Amino acid sequence: MNEKPLNKQKIIKIIENKISNDMSYKNGRIISSMCTYPDTFGVELFSKYIDKNIGDSKLFPGVVEIEKEVIKMIGSFLNNRNCNGSIVTGGTEANLIALWAFRELSGKTRIILPETSHFSLFKIANILKLNVDIARVDSNRKLIPQEIKKLIKDDTFCIVAMAGSTGLGVIDPIREISEICLGKNIFLHIDAAFGGFVIPFLKKLGYDLPDFDFSVPGVSSITVDPHKMGLAPIPAGGILFRDEHLRNKIKWRVDYLSGGITEQTTFVGSRSGGSVIAVWGLMKKLGMEGYKKIIKECMNNTHYFVERLDEIENVSTVMSPVMNIIGIKSDLLDIKSIAKGLRKRGWAVSLFPEHIRIVVTPSVTREVINNFIQDLKEESECIQAKI
Repeated sequence: MNEKPLNKQKIIKIIENKISNDMSYKNGRIISSMCTYPDTFGVELFSKYIDKNIGDSKLFPGVVEIEKEVIKMIGSFLNNRNCNGSIVTGGTEANLIALWAFRELSGKTRIILPETSHFSLFKIANILKLNVDIARVDSNRKLIPQEIKKLIKDDTFCIVAMAGSTGLGVIDPIREISEICLGKNIFLHIDAAFGGFVIPFLKKLGYDLPDFDFSVPGVSSITVDPHKMGLAPIPAGGILFRDEHLRNKIKWRVDYLSGGITEQTTFVGSRSGGSVIAVWGLMKKLGMEGYKKIIKECMNNTHYFVERLDEIENVSTVMSPVMNIIGIKSDLLDIKSIAKGLRKRGWAVSLFPEHIRIVVTPSVTREVINNFIQDLKEESECIQAKI
């Protein structure tokens, strides 16, 4: 720490210098991330109310009530206005809270995860000391119900399914998995961190997608992140339980001298109410129609993206996109080399073992797509010339 204070202009100059090589969501060149540039109104609300500590409900009861309203609003398009939950730091904390609650309720220590799981679930299993069985997926990257049945043991307490998988946006056969869970008295947690703010609006737009939410009777909890396609500023994840009793085992009563006894049901104690208010404000501002419009535009651009990809030789999509996520593969060219070349050209892409993942967020405009396709075409041709 410096001995004397620095003026704001100098501090900003130092910061700008240090982050000069960082990328920005704003120009669309981060074409890999499930997060996107947040809505400016959400940023305004977050900044204005950042000092509200929702971790202390006695001091900030108004924010607590706003959080309850937010959860009901999210629950309304997930088919359960009576659900219970919290706005948390992100999908990792949301998944942790669900598995923590179900471990405590069941007294058991084994879970089943699909091989398409987000890495956070394996990290959480390590933290909670859980035994993990990995369920295979089929050629369409969906969980195989019969494989799940084979994996269930006496100490299995939860199955996790994906509604918008990390790699390709695939939705697992959740109704079939629900029947297995109900028959075995096992909790079913849905990781819809990305898909939660996409699938409901796609269905309203007429897309034929399977049910994944609380309309499916065996679904116990859902992770859904407003800071992804909900356009809220980070951090703003969400965990929703079918009803309150499912998280009672992780309800901690804390006696604050400043305000009396308060209750916490999240992993993080102090939480900025700015996140909660930003989500509430954005959902009020955009409404169902606003989110439908955003998702429709993203899907139109996704289809356009696929059409442009068809123009490039030796490059193709892994599968027809389920939502605004595209997998790019090549049967001839080394996909890792393509990804490295694109990064050198200033594109942030996600590399999976067999494909490059592209997420078509609102920042990924047609101009961005055209520029990317040109660079991808040139990079592919350069690599092919070396073969």
